Amino acid sequence: MMIRGIDMLRNQRFLLEAAPERRMDLYNEMVAEPLRPFWESMLAKMPPGQDTSDPAALMGVYTPDLDDREGIAAIDWLERADSWRQCLEAIEQAERLLRPADHGIVLDNLLYSLVLANPVKFGHLHGYTGFGGTPGQAIVLVWPSEYNVPRLPSITAHEYHHNIRLSYEPWSAETTVGQYIVVEGLAEAFAAEMYGADKLGPWVHSLDEEQHERVKPMYREALVTTGFPVILGYMFGNPQAGIPAYAGYSVGYRVVNEYLRHSGVSVVEATYRPWQEIIEKSRYF
Repeated sequence: MMIRGIDMLRNQRFLLEAAPERRMDLYNEMVAEPLRPFWESMLAKMPPGQDTSDPAALMGVYTPDLDDREGIAAIDWLERADSWRQCLEAIEQAERLLRPADHGIVLDNLLYSLVLANPVKFGHLHGYTGFGGTPGQAIVLVWPSEYNVPRLPSITAHEYHHNIRLSYEPWSAETTVGQYIVVEGLAEAFAAEMYGADKLGPWVHSLDEEQHERVKPMYREALVTTGFPVILGYMFGNPQAGIPAYAGYSVGYRVVNEYLRHSGVSVVEATYRPWQEIIEKSRYF
């Protein structure tokens, strides 16, 4: 597999250091356009009614109208941490561990980028997030902090895992809540194996024990529910239905860990097992 890395931090530094009157043109040329494959994939999954006049901004990219000095300082932080190199190495190591070609999965190219994010956009996510739901693409957006910078390789491995898992069991009109929680649970369990559970994001710890027990029957009844607008509520939260934020990630992580414990297989082996088997043999529900 060839990693086609877009060194977006370098591009963003260049435009933020440019004269103010040049920044918007540079933003369109050096940021929005190179990221087109990512935001086109995201726009295809978004509900209608979104303002798509600046799709890169909609995705959460740091834009030229934001403070240039703060943006440059944030890029300096990521560069001091060697984040770009560490994330590329995370993908290479993840590929070696998962051995997708041994399972008939071939990704000729992976387009990857680490991007400085709008700090307001992902404040509720400790300033970072990633997208890897389209095989052949993975991206991480970050506004650096003491919390998230050490976790960037972990989330990169998580997003690469999505590429492989969703090549094995692709999204379709028949995708269910059960399949989605397994997708996220496997990605987090794999990242934990690579970097330790302490390097996972906040979403897997979004529920305490009381909340887990309360929502478990809701997920048990919804395992075969289809329709992405409904499924997303189970993954990201639906206050009207009593589903806390990111509950699906927390439930999925527990399901997968219970499956690994009861089955004795590794998370790499589990990556190539049907979601129904993982749910059933987890004995979680």
